[in-house]
Amino acid sequence: MITTQEAVQSLRPGIEWSMSGDDVAGITWHTPDVEPLTQSEVDAEMLRLESAEATAETNRVATITAARDHAASLGFTDAMLAVMYPNLTP
Repeated sequence: MITTQEAVQSLRPGIEWSMSGDDVAGITWHTPDVEPLTQSEVDAEMLRLESAEATAETNRVATITAARDHAASLGFTDAMLAVMYPNLTP
């Protein structure tokens, strides 16, 4: 799960800030002239980052599955793959 802090870092990379609580009202910007964020901006970024994380995981599993299927079509067994590529598991 994406945190508020991760969303703020994504929206304002390289900016120094601190936060008390878990909403934008608790943000203190330490870098001058930073445009404050709204809670809706942070909430939208959290959803976007969660979606990107889910898509990346789906793609990772699909890539592994395709690699395993290809190896199987070449005659490699699951036992062989486990020895050659121990991280090649969905």
